[in-house]
Amino acid sequence: MLQKDINVSPQPNTDFKIIASDSSEAKSEALNVSASLEASFLGGLVSVKGSAEFLHDKKTSKHQSRVSLQYRTTTHFEQLTMDHLGAGNVKHCNVFREGSATHVVTAILYGAQAFFVFDREVSSGENHQDIQGNLQATIKKIPLITIEGQASLKMSEEEKQQANTFSCTFHGDFALENNPVTFEDATRLYAGLPRLLGEKGEHAVPMTVWLYPLKNLDSAAAQLVRQISVSLVCRAQRLLDGLDNTDVLFRDLMMEGMAIKFSEIKAKLSKFRDLCSEYKLVFQKGLCKVLPNIRGGGMEEEELIKMLNSKERSPFQNDLMITYLDDREREMNVVSSYLDIMKEVQVVYSSSELDGIVLDQAKDHVVCFAFSSLKDKDEYLVDLENYLLEESKSDSSVIPYDTNAVGKSAAEKWFRSGEVTTLTRQIIQLFLDFKESNKDRENIAFCIASIPSKCITASSIHVYERGTLLSPQFELPSKPGVPTIKSLEHDCVHVQINPPHLGVKSVESYQVLYQAVQAESEWTEIKADATTNQVTIRRLNPYKDYRFSCRAVCRPGVSLSSDWTEYSRTRPCSPPGPPTEKNLEYESIRVNWDIPTMVGDDVEVIGYETDYRECAKSVDNKMWHTIKTTTRECTLEGLKPETAYSVRVSANCGEAGKSLPSPEAVLTTIRASDAQPKRSQSTGARSEEFLKKSEKVKKGNPSIYRLNLEQKLDVMERFEQYTFGGKVEKGNNKVILLLGSTGAGKTTLVNVMINYILGVKWEDHYRFKLIHEVTNRSQAESQTSIVTSYELYNQPGFQIPYSLTIIDTPGFGDTRGMAHDKLITQQVKEFLCNPLGIDHIDAVCFVVQASLARLSANQKYIFDSILSIFGKDIADNILMLVTFADGKDIPVLEAIQAADLPCKKNNKGLPTHFKFNNSVLLSQKIEEDISSEGDGSGDDNEEGLEKIVWRSTFKQMKAFFKALESNESKDLTMTKKVLEERERLEKAMTRLTPQITAGLSKLNEIKTFEQCLQNEDENMKQNQDFETEVEVLVAKRTKLSCFATNCIVCKFTCHTSCFLPNEDDTKKCAVMDGYGNCVMCPGNCSYLNHDKEKALWTYETKTEKKTIKELKDNFMKAQGKFMNNKQMLEKIEDEYIVIEDKLKYLIKLSSNCLKRLNEIALKPSSLSTVEYIEILIRTEEDQRKPGFEDRIVGLKKMKYESELLEKIARGEELLPDERRKVKEKQDRLQKITKRLNQMQKVVSDWPGKK
Repeated sequence: MLQKDINVSPQPNTDFKIIASDSSEAKSEALNVSASLEASFLGGLVSVKGSAEFLHDKKTSKHQSRVSLQYRTTTHFEQLTMDHLGAGNVKHCNVFREGSATHVVTAILYGAQAFFVFDREVSSGENHQDIQGNLQATIKKIPLITIEGQASLKMSEEEKQQANTFSCTFHGDFALENNPVTFEDATRLYAGLPRLLGEKGEHAVPMTVWLYPLKNLDSAAAQLVRQISVSLVCRAQRLLDGLDNTDVLFRDLMMEGMAIKFSEIKAKLSKFRDLCSEYKLVFQKGLCKVLPNIRGGGMEEEELIKMLNSKERSPFQNDLMITYLDDREREMNVVSSYLDIMKEVQVVYSSSELDGIVLDQAKDHVVCFAFSSLKDKDEYLVDLENYLLEESKSDSSVIPYDTNAVGKSAAEKWFRSGEVTTLTRQIIQLFLDFKESNKDRENIAFCIASIPSKCITASSIHVYERGTLLSPQFELPSKPGVPTIKSLEHDCVHVQINPPHLGVKSVESYQVLYQAVQAESEWTEIKADATTNQVTIRRLNPYKDYRFSCRAVCRPGVSLSSDWTEYSRTRPCSPPGPPTEKNLEYESIRVNWDIPTMVGDDVEVIGYETDYRECAKSVDNKMWHTIKTTTRECTLEGLKPETAYSVRVSANCGEAGKSLPSPEAVLTTIRASDAQPKRSQSTGARSEEFLKKSEKVKKGNPSIYRLNLEQKLDVMERFEQYTFGGKVEKGNNKVILLLGSTGAGKTTLVNVMINYILGVKWEDHYRFKLIHEVTNRSQAESQTSIVTSYELYNQPGFQIPYSLTIIDTPGFGDTRGMAHDKLITQQVKEFLCNPLGIDHIDAVCFVVQASLARLSANQKYIFDSILSIFGKDIADNILMLVTFADGKDIPVLEAIQAADLPCKKNNKGLPTHFKFNNSVLLSQKIEEDISSEGDGSGDDNEEGLEKIVWRSTFKQMKAFFKALESNESKDLTMTKKVLEERERLEKAMTRLTPQITAGLSKLNEIKTFEQCLQNEDENMKQNQDFETEVEVLVAKRTKLSCFATNCIVCKFTCHTSCFLPNEDDTKKCAVMDGYGNCVMCPGNCSYLNHDKEKALWTYETKTEKKTIKELKDNFMKAQGKFMNNKQMLEKIEDEYIVIEDKLKYLIKLSSNCLKRLNEIALKPSSLSTVEYIEILIRTEEDQRKPGFEDRIVGLKKMKYESELLEKIARGEELLPDERRKVKEKQDRLQKITKRLNQMQKVVSDWPGKK
């Protein structure tokens, strides 16, 4: 009907706009919404659709960056001609009477618009402003799209990657099949929007409407009395924006981990949002009621002003809501920071989960860090709730609210209190320290939970014991202070514990830890009562560094250990025994004391300090007087008669320091009138103390105990070393070497010695053994298998004032023969020369049986073999220990004198000796039996005799050790020189023996050839081919498994088993002198004539048959010229004399080696040249090798000539025949002087080729 009055005109236009703000004002401006319409929108009086829904699209997070793109296009404009509104043309006049309308539509602009809302989440590490700028720059490119088939944008790869992170929300007046979601979808849709309007714009919608007031047509029509002030609309808009912004903050907080994990925080936030949402509905409802009334004139704007003022002064004012959310954020940040500190601890978020840990049967204790204030009542939420309640009841729009009360309560929040923060962090540190110190315990668990409590602020420690709460505010002990070392002793340290600064009430005890200085030493702990702060650490080692720490012990576990102290060293040794009086006089007291029982490693007592002072009550602090001694005896002089003195002793350990003083002893001098000094009575031995250091090996009466010995490091197979006790005093050690034949009772005698030393009495029901016999050996075999030393360090209870080293040797002369005796001698030599052996000796003790009437050749050999080891300086230290001595007569002493054995002599000229009867040492006593018949007098007599023998033997043992104390210690330097000289002698003899043997064979060969020449005229003229037997020396080469140094000229092995590497020069071989010449081969050849070979040269004499012609030809060939028989005989005689003299020289050289021992050896066993030749003769007779008779004849001739020379040397008168022999010898020597050059060649040739 109105179509004829409408004018339609095209009005095409397209525009776009970038909107960076998300405020309601910016959105209203983009939609061109007037203030009046916006007020209706805020009050919910107008609903919107299409592109206008953009007004409702708000950001959901402050971590969200948003840019919106507005697309706006118009198509045509429709307008009424106003003819139908002229006078008389108005229809529907009832509108004026009813007042149902105020305006009429006069024009409409058609088109469409759309909003592309692009969002991007901003992470915590990104800059919000940079992301917003990049987003805005990218969105500005969308309108530049050109339509070329498909929508496309010219963008770099980086820009495309950034665009892919955008999300898109579409609000528009277009009908779409699918809304865009991504940036790519948005660009494609933006390019196709014009097509969606239709070719003729048939899909366009009204964009703008023009209204004409009805009052201009008829004054009776309804009209708007007034418009709402723009300022009031803006105020209402800001209030609602504030509520929206609060909702955004709420959403962000609800996404935080603390709100998700802890239900208490989440509940408070949810309640706050519910109250805000309720208030927003109430506020909008008020606007919906007030706005129409103001516009219609029913109300004044004052009502709207009151409403807005009420909101701005209510608990819902924007600042208070932001403050509340800030508090919640602060609370969550504080809790989160605490959890970050305790990130290794399990967090439980429900009571059921906590019960699962607490009720675990495997856990005796559960230590829980509890947040106690997360569920505290929030006064602000109460105020919000009360405000809404009061507003629903009150007609007044203004309800006053005291903001000062809110500020006061905010200052009292636990998470904003510096004092509470400090305390909480302290509790956390204690909690973590406690967890660290108990991490190795499997029966304790640690967790974090929220356990609300009205009585506890912020946090506390809950401790559960076997499923039951032990305490909701348990004070965990902190790390104690460093212990204070109060005093040091040799085996203990007195320590003061410094309690922890926190949690002292929870401490039930302390664990004191200590550790020695060794790098890998483990710490040791002892328990100390919490009621005392003093503790003594015992069972330490003297002169060792220790450090100490402690930790507090409470019900659930232990605290961290305190810092370690500096290393502190215990005293070097224990205090000496208390001084006891040895002799009391009126002006002096002589005291002695026991040796310290414990001494540190590498510590030796070098002396003692004796302190004494008068015991007077009035002079308790009187200074001590000190006397220094090197022995365990001291005389206090210048004292007062009948006066008591306090005496104490301390040990001086040199650089290691001093021991603590011994317990004080009070000694009193006698009266001056007393004539005789008072001597102390012996308190008896303390031998029973040594039972603790021994092991019972046989039960009986007495029982047999074997001492617990400690074996030294086993470095040699030929001897063993044992120790008993520990070394205390420096240098006070006596060394005895025990030697004897098998069966002499040497082992039993050692056991007698140890029982005397330990103070065993006849009445004691026990005996000790130092050496335990091997039971599977017969009496014909030695009970000792190798040389063994026993170092008995002096200790309290010893009956001798020094330490003792006993060197026990295997018995000589057992069934294993001479070879075994030589082995024993070699073992003794090795022990004396070994650096780990001994450096001095005090007595060489021969253990002999008393009944031995004379020494057999074998026994004399044994004595000589042993004595030959030592130097002459040992003679006065040789003692005789006689066993099996039952009477006064000791035949063996006469035998020793007859054998002229060197030893110490007594005043009677007899060998210094001590006699013992070992039979009673281990004899079993007969126990008395009351029920037995007879008087038992025989047994009593026998036991009485045994007791007498015991006392006699121990009396002799006392004399022996007293003599040993006075013996001068002898250094083993000379003994070692003797052994070295003997070793050199053996090497020299080894070198000379093959040469002597070869020389003898050569002499025999020459003599045979000479006899052949002399008999030639009589026996060989008839037959030149007559054969005769000739003994020749033949060199023989045999293979070796190792290298030997051989002379290629002399065909002589100079060094067998040479350990020099094969590739080394032979000049480095041990047989070469400083000039590179061999000292072993007959020719003393250069090292250049020596090779290293796996071969050995030996020589043997063979009998060969040769004709006289062959012998003469060979001889002339060797001389290099033709010779007749006479010339050959003269030449042979010359060679014979030269070789004979060379042999005498070699024999003399060997004899001189033996004589050199006379100067230093105690028993050198030296031989003269004649004696040595006699040995060679006996050797030839024993071995009986081919040609031995002729060699014996030659040796006897040399012996005769040597006897003549020795007579001349002694100045004796020669017989006429002897003088003739000497004269002939001298003439021959002068005759061959001219041939000395040839002599050297002859000597170097033997043993050479034939």
